[in-house]
Amino acid sequence: MNPTPALRVTGLSKRFRQVSAINQVYLDVPHGSIVSLIGPSGCGKSTLLRCMTWLEPPDEGFVEINGTPFGRQLEGEIIRHQSRRQIDRLRPRLGLVFQQFNLWPHLSLRDNIVKAQRVVLGRGRDEAHGRAERLMAQFALTAAADRHPWQLSGGQKQRAAIARALAMDPEVMLFDEPTSALDPELVGEVQTLLRSLAQNGMTMLIVTHDIRFAVNVSERIAFMCDGSIIEEGPVDRVVSSPRDARLQQFLALTFASGHVNPATKE
Repeated sequence: MNPTPALRVTGLSKRFRQVSAINQVYLDVPHGSIVSLIGPSGCGKSTLLRCMTWLEPPDEGFVEINGTPFGRQLEGEIIRHQSRRQIDRLRPRLGLVFQQFNLWPHLSLRDNIVKAQRVVLGRGRDEAHGRAERLMAQFALTAAADRHPWQLSGGQKQRAAIARALAMDPEVMLFDEPTSALDPELVGEVQTLLRSLAQNGMTMLIVTHDIRFAVNVSERIAFMCDGSIIEEGPVDRVVSSPRDARLQQFLALTFASGHVNPATKE
């Protein structure tokens, strides 16, 4: 097994004025694994994803993608910041699927998948279209290729957003609440899709409020509270034997609401 994690976050912090949104976050995402990041609303999960991708520059800390520094790096005792061009060149190595999909409304499904390949990766028209066609076939989207986002179902939008991210050949996929905008019957479809990606070796970090979803798809769970990751480990251990009192309370409230049975995993 590769000892260098696919994604490493070290001491990441972000403040908005005097408010600390994330505070000294440490997290490793191993190669080929699915890690879910859970926690109460407003704890900083989505902000952490944006800081990992440098869509929101963190105030402190470091991000590495397969050992490559991203955004800034420590050389001896000197912190060196990468240029915007360097950051933009490295960012496609992290594929981010947004909570509301963020498909371009004026483009067809096909062109949504093609455009970033052409603009960011500089791929030729035939190569970009060929990649799009293969992904649309893989995700059962070919029949909807010429439709615009407003003409797509929620499940089609989700699959289109994932296909668009995969078209950039990322090394790690990041998902921000992948089931929150979907009807309950579509959640199982997303679970199946993510499992198929994992079987093909894709590394994934998933932000989710849905504990049942996290238990069903993940190998590891990290619990975030008050801007910090306070517990992380294998799913069965974290859910069945949580160590931190705040995680115990969070899970107790979840179990009491009937959202998940900690003894079962579909």
